[in-house]
Formats: sequence, structure tokens, C-alpha cells
Amino acid sequence: MADKKYAVVSAVYNVSRYLDDFLASLDRQTIDHSLVEIILVDDGSTDDSLNRLNEWAAATDFSVTVLTKANGGQSSARNFGLDAVTAEWVTFTDPDDTLADDYFEAVESALESQRGAEMVICHLVDHFEETGEIKDSHPLRHRFRGGDQLVDIDRFPEYVHLHASSAFFRVAKINNLELRYDERIRPTFEDGHFVQRYLLALPKRLVSVVDSAKYFYRRRADRSSTLQTSGTDPKKYTTVLELGCLQLLEQAAPEVPLWLQYVIIYELTWTLRTEEATFSQASGLDTAAAARFHEVVALIRKHLSAEAIESFSLINRSSTQIEALAHGYEAEDWRWQSVVIGRFDEVRRLVELRYRFKGRAPHEEIRFRGKRIQPFAAKTRDFTYLRRALLHERIIWVPVDGTVTINLDGVATPLTFEHPKRNQYSIRPSKVQERRGAKRKPNTETKLRKRRTSLTMEDRFVLSLARSAPVQKLFAGAWVLMDRNLNANDNAEHLFRYLRRRRREINAWFVVERKSPDWDRLRAEGFKRLIPYGSVLWKALCLNASFIVSSHADAYVYSPFVFPNGEKPNWRFVFLQHGVTQNNLSGWLNGKNIAGIVASTAEEYASIVGDHSPYKFSAKEVALTGMPRHDILVKKSAERNPEHRQIIAIMPTWREFLAGARAGRGHQRDLNPEFFSSEFLNRWMGILNSAELKKMSQDHGCTILFMPHPNLEGYLPELTLPSYVEVASYSDVNVQDVIAQSAVVVTDYSSIAFDAAIVRRPVVYYQFDRELVFGGGHPTKPGYYSYDQAGFGPVALEHEQVIEAIGATLQIGKDPGPEYLRRIERTFVTPGRACSRVTEMIEELDRPVNIGDHRPTPEAPQIQYTN
Repeated sequence: MADKKYAVVSAVYNVSRYLDDFLASLDRQTIDHSLVEIILVDDGSTDDSLNRLNEWAAATDFSVTVLTKANGGQSSARNFGLDAVTAEWVTFTDPDDTLADDYFEAVESALESQRGAEMVICHLVDHFEETGEIKDSHPLRHRFRGGDQLVDIDRFPEYVHLHASSAFFRVAKINNLELRYDERIRPTFEDGHFVQRYLLALPKRLVSVVDSAKYFYRRRADRSSTLQTSGTDPKKYTTVLELGCLQLLEQAAPEVPLWLQYVIIYELTWTLRTEEATFSQASGLDTAAAARFHEVVALIRKHLSAEAIESFSLINRSSTQIEALAHGYEAEDWRWQSVVIGRFDEVRRLVELRYRFKGRAPHEEIRFRGKRIQPFAAKTRDFTYLRRALLHERIIWVPVDGTVTINLDGVATPLTFEHPKRNQYSIRPSKVQERRGAKRKPNTETKLRKRRTSLTMEDRFVLSLARSAPVQKLFAGAWVLMDRNLNANDNAEHLFRYLRRRRREINAWFVVERKSPDWDRLRAEGFKRLIPYGSVLWKALCLNASFIVSSHADAYVYSPFVFPNGEKPNWRFVFLQHGVTQNNLSGWLNGKNIAGIVASTAEEYASIVGDHSPYKFSAKEVALTGMPRHDILVKKSAERNPEHRQIIAIMPTWREFLAGARAGRGHQRDLNPEFFSSEFLNRWMGILNSAELKKMSQDHGCTILFMPHPNLEGYLPELTLPSYVEVASYSDVNVQDVIAQSAVVVTDYSSIAFDAAIVRRPVVYYQFDRELVFGGGHPTKPGYYSYDQAGFGPVALEHEQVIEAIGATLQIGKDPGPEYLRRIERTFVTPGRACSRVTEMIEELDRPVNIGDHRPTPEAPQIQYTN
């Protein structure tokens, strides 16, 4: 019999800053320490980890073995440590995590009462390092709702487990099986692979589920853990699937147990899920790796049953992910057997019809009041995962004031308000009881009573004010215009100015915080229809308004509050955009209820509205109008002769990975101390301090102006810049004036380049971190736009290149070169009438559609998405 009952094998690599917490949590264990052996394997750390391990080993009363080896990865370190284990049970605690004080004692108690267990799984709880919050938020937390229990996973396959760090294994079983971690499987799933191979080898898979043993998984604030950075590694999409997932299925074939299928679906679902997000770490994946991903998934799919895919419910996953996995890799055509009745536009008297398909698009025939019609607007949306469209969704808008029918491929197709339901393969007693009404839910009246009693005095005052006759009259049908809560001078302000000058019959109001410099500026100009963001009067305005019209699509703009009784603004949201959309923002925008969207170029319009784009929006919502701020920009620029263009404008955009934490609900951010040592700052400071740039500015009679994105303005007071560089912020300087006076605009990925181009100002792009930005380091996905093929100026990747490009641009003159002028001419809608076009678009949103009206999907240009 083993000398020890339990062994901890921990692979340590450059985690010195976390070791005090980890080792202290071991010291605090309430179990008899003589029952536990600790094996710490330093995997070639370059920090102080090894010294700290040796110090602790000398001081603790545990039996500790410290091993060292050359760096080879977590799997190799665990294998090395496993060879030294003498105990009966082993676990693989990670050294950046911690354990509850009674962790081992809880496991010991469970094993004494649950005879026959072959594996133990403990309750992994998230520890958010940034806030210190401990939260039971792991996707598989449902396994612990029944408390401590012994589970046969062949009977209850939803009790899957993937973490070796929070599990215990019988050492004799591991050694008899000659089981070790596969060191080729990286950067993730080495744990999942080890755990499933262990379980597959057992004749009876009895697992002790120990809810009372809490394992605190550290979610690092700097997102530096292997799991948090794994999304950018091509091996996650190739090696992990091939040597990890596929190998397990082939080992278990021909009858793959349901629990193992769930494990593989779980792993695949997370990949598909991240692809649906606003940005994906897989954006920088090369074409060969993406193609290999789909090849391997097709092989994996052959081992997954329809029962496993349809019944999978371990995590909240969208029907799209399940349908993509179920049908995206099958050879035959597929579609929903019914058409879903979706959104309803009450004002315009339109209803949305949707269905999904794979393969050949069905032939549609739509009849309204018995007559064949063209839909008002329609499009085919693609669901693209790692550059391959696995599913398509047809979105059709038709009139609602008459009987509508639809035939697909000549067959009358049912219309339903319900999303197609998946087949059910099992039923639990609890569900039967719930269906019979044994578990009654509070009735609606009870809910409303609770909501009414939870209203504060201020809530009641606001609601009373909003319902009062004078306020309702004042704000009847109001258009609420705002840019950011702290800033104006964007599309919303310029549209507001137009409305007050040309369309005063429209009940327009502008919103910005009273402490904003723009509040004082607009007041000084004589604008009286200003409402302070966050005020009582603002809430009353929101509750009575017809439209919220903004250049930003953040929740604090279009959904700023909900009262406890459920009352909230019932307006429609018109998105003016902050800049021309170049990247794929579908993951962000598709989740928003947007009534209207402004587009400024034919390519941008087609990228959102066109067939096979990832957006849900069609010609019903999107209009090619141009941006309101471009109207004033064109006017200001026309007043500037070439000899008056004397600014070299340095205008970089922001980076999500440099932004500080949010401070409140608006756009306020805390300063991030890491900004000052970032490559971003060093690179741009290198440009600003360039002796060559200084000489260029002198030779061409120009001033160098540094004007970074508003999110970076808070750092300006801390920067030391050369005396010949002027600094400006969007809060203090009118950006239209800067562009109008520019001899050249130097930016990176900012849509400010479109503002410069529309008024024929030369542009230079400096994209030193292109691989990082488009490889998952910034919240965006590459879209249709190519800076190299469609940009309005040269693209530089290095310091010398950007300095040379600025010099060459200035040498040509203060207008773009011939090739860039051609690109500008074929890009933009004719400028100067954007405000009137946008106003007409919003007014149209308030009018019913006439029968027979039709918005054709744009056929050209053909837009291709890179991901």
C-alpha cells in the first residue's frame, strides 16, 4: 500500500508572483499533512519560481519533492512529476490557482462514503484576479447542483470533466495503463485528453462529484494564462483537434459513448462560439490552418451522432452552432422545414420571415393577398466559421396587412412563430413534474406587484414627470441626438445643427453631460435644446421620444435604463456610425435592435446589406447617405487653398488591449499604467521625435500636430513631446478644422482616413502592429476592406517606411497621388447632402410601406470577407 494517500503534482513555469497564494493554500489544508505528498516540477523557469519552491519545501511540514527540468511545457513537467508519485491518488493542481482550506478533507470524506469511485472531480470556482471576485460561473457548474454524490457517467453523460487540475486519479490505474500526458497536444486540451483516456480505460466509470471541495481557478487580470492566449495559436485549430479530439473518438469507435461525444462537442462549440463574437482570436489564422480545421472537423463529425448533437445542452450555445455542426459538414442540402415569423415593424407595417439552409438556396415564391410579390427587402446572411460559410440564413421583409404565404422549391411551407425545436431523446422525472404543473411559477400579477413596490421615490417622480401633460407635449415624437455622453462634435451634433437650421418642425433635442466642454460650447453658440445626460429631465425625454439617433452603438446610448417595473425608453435606434465600417462588426451589431444604419460608401453598404455578408441587416435598415459630419467638412475644406494646408496631422486610433478599465457606464476609462511602456507609444513617439520629420515640416512650411483617439486623451498630460510638436484633443479642437488644414494625415487603422480622403487630403498609414491587431489583439475581425488595395495612401509597417512615405507624399504636393484620387472617386457617395439624406431616411422609418415597394439587394460590388 502507498505511504501517502494523496499526491499533488504541479508544473511550475514563471509563476513566481502567484506562488505565495498557492503554497499558502496548501499550508492551510485541514487534512493531516502526513497523508499528502507534494511534487513540484520547475519547468525551466526564468523568474524566481525555483528559489521560492525550495524555500517553501524547507519550511513546510508537507513531504515535498522539488524537481527541475529544461522547459518542455506543462505536459512534460506533469509526466516528469508523475514518475515520482508514491501515493494512492494524484491530482495536478496548477500553481497559479488556490484551494479551499478543507479541499483535501472534503475529498477524503467523499471517498470514505462513496465506495467504488475511480475518479474524483472537485468544484472549480472562478477567481477573477482583477476584482478579487469569487464566482461560481464555470459553464459546467450544473454538475454540482446535487451536492456530493457518486455518478455513473455512462448513465448520466452530462457529468463530463476536462480539468486534470481539479480532479483526482488512482495512481495504480494510471501506471497499469502506462498513461501519460501527450506532450504533442498544445496549447490546450492536454487535460481533457488525459482525463478521457483514463475514463475510456475503466470497466465501470464511477466518478465522485465533490461539490464541497472548492478549487479556485485564477482568471488572470493580464490575460496571460495559456487558456486565455490559446486562441491565437494555430495548433488549437489543428493539432488539438487531430491528436486530441479525433484520436479519442477513433480510440472509442465504433460505439463512442455519449459522454465522450459531449466532450468533443463542448470543445468544438467553444471554437464556433468565439467566432460569433465581436472579435475572434482566430482572425489571424492562416488559410492553410483554417482549411485543416475544417478537414479535421469533417472527420470528427462522422463519429458524432445526431442524438449527441441535438441533445447537447452542457453550455448555453446558439442554435446556429448546433446546426453548423449538425449540417455544415454533411454533403446533402438541408433547410428548415418551416419559415419563422420574426421581427415586426409596426410603424412600417412589415414582418420579417427567416429560414436557414445549407447548400443550394431554395427557390422562393412569396404571395401577398394571393398575388406573387417581390419582398420589400431581402438578403442571404452567411454564418462563417474560420473562413468557411457553414450555414446561410434567408431574411425576408414582407407587408403584414394581408395574407402572406411562401413556397420553397414549389412546396407550400409552414409559417411559425417558434424557432424549430430539436428532437428530445430522454426525459427526466423533474421535467415531467414541471410539465404537469407541480412547480408553479409566480403569476404575472405577483411579479408586477413586486416591481411596483421596488420603485424608489426618484423613480416615481421621473415616471410621474414623464407622464405629465406638459412634458408629453414638449417631447412628443422627439428625436434624441447624441454622440458620446462626454463628447459631441460628431455626426449626431452635425445632424442636430442641420435640423435646427433647416427642419425646425422636427422635435430634435441634443444630449451630452453637463460637465462636458461641448456643453459649454453649444450653450455659448446659443443652442437651447440641450438636455444633460443622466438628468431627471433626460429620463423624461427618453420615455417620450420616438428616436435615439447617435454616432455610437453602446448600450448606455440606446438602452440607458430600465425601471424596476419594466418601463424603459420605447424609441427606435438610428445608428449614424462614428466612422466608415471597414472591419466585420457583425458580432457586435447583430445583437442590437437597430432601426436604421447610415452607410457612406458603396462597398460599406454592400458589405452590410449584400448577400453572403454576416450581418442580419438588409436594405430595410441601411441607407447609403454619407455622414452628417462630412457636410461641414466638405464646406470647411473648400475654403482652404493648398497654401493654407500646413498641418502634418498624426492621428492614431486606440487599441483595446491598452484601454483602462471602464469607469462607469459611459465612455470613461481609468488610465492603464502599461500604456507608457507599450510598443504603441514607443512607435508613435519615435515618429514624433524624428529629426527627419522635423526637417520635412520645416522644408514644407508645416506644423506637426499630434491628435490621438479620444480614448487616449487622458494620457496626454503625462507625455513629454518635442517643442515643435503641437498637441490637440478632440475636446479642445474641431477635428474638421484639423483635416481641412492638413497637408497629410498620418493614421493607422482609423476611419479618420475616410474623412481625409473625402476632401482629398493625402493619407499615410502606419501599421507596425498589423499582425497583432488583426490576429486577435484588438476587438475586430477583418472585413471586406483592404488597406493595400483600397486605401487612400501608402501603407508603412516600419519607422523608416512611414517617414519616407510622408516625405514622398509632401513632395507630390498637398493632394493625393493619381492612383489614390481614383480610389477616392469610386468610393464615396457624392458629399454635401448627407444631413438631408439621413433626415429623409429617419422620416421614412416613420411611414408605412406601400404594397409593391421593393428594396433590391445590391448586386455590385461583390464583397469578400477575409474571415
